[in-house]
Amino acid sequence: MAEQSFPVIEKPLTDDQWKSVTLGIGDGILDEGGTPYRVTVSNQTDQATVQTDSAKGYAHAILRGFYHRIDAPVALSVPAVSARTTYTIALQYDPTRQDMPVKLGVFKGNLDRSNGKAYLVLATIVRDPSQLISDAKLTLGRQMISPRIQVDTEENLPDASTVLWGTQAHCWRTGTTLRASWNRWVPIGGQRVATWGMDGWAITTATNGVLARPTTGGWDCTVAGNIVRTAETYSIATGNDSVVGTILPAEWRPDVSQWSIGQYRDQAISVSLRKTGQVAIAPLSGSALTIMKGFSLSFAFTWFTSVDPNTKL
Repeated sequence: MAEQSFPVIEKPLTDDQWKSVTLGIGDGILDEGGTPYRVTVSNQTDQATVQTDSAKGYAHAILRGFYHRIDAPVALSVPAVSARTTYTIALQYDPTRQDMPVKLGVFKGNLDRSNGKAYLVLATIVRDPSQLISDAKLTLGRQMISPRIQVDTEENLPDASTVLWGTQAHCWRTGTTLRASWNRWVPIGGQRVATWGMDGWAITTATNGVLARPTTGGWDCTVAGNIVRTAETYSIATGNDSVVGTILPAEWRPDVSQWSIGQYRDQAISVSLRKTGQVAIAPLSGSALTIMKGFSLSFAFTWFTSVDPNTKL
């Protein structure tokens, strides 16, 4: 037949027709926020376990238009080997398996894609002889389906916790695109975090606050700008420092304090961004540092902050 159109009214679809109709949905995990289909390993049992969504109590996915769901963890055998072996933990679609077209499994070596088989890879484990499974190289796959929606402005966005994680929302009036990251909407390419004001000082940031970019395990943060003394003159004794103020909320503070060196008039000074989110200045050598009204200092810091449940990547 040179030309086809389906579905035909009042007639069922074949498996192949159904796959074609649903192909645009894509293959992937339906992630509702609790890391479904994550893979853990056990040395005691030589098994890999595919976990459910920690928030929902189940995990579900779509592969070639066919739905898969588990409501309890599934343990799969990954036995010791006599030669280097690659195990693939995946959902497999097999059109010949009519009672369960999509099924979890462990597959050794190259994946068999004959006769229409397809896979959604959850993890690969490369295991060597006499090696504990926990020491084997584990690479996670876990591709997810990420829908797209459109709204007028950010005020019209749905609650991020009610959509699939990774859902992209385009705000057409402002031309911005955001991504659902667990319970918050994050601008694509990173988000801006406002810095706090400081008594007696004015702060301007060339980076328009803190630029936080999502990465593995947390956020890469950058802030650059200028601080100016707006209140009375005071001095900092040699060997002491002065806390200018706290500029960062707790969840965006660096895991390790940051330092940089600058100069005021003819005197070297240090400026630090502490783990507490405080900015402090101090003389590096010589006499006490006199901070006069109008004192100005540029700063730039880059740091990593660990992820927490409210900033899930």
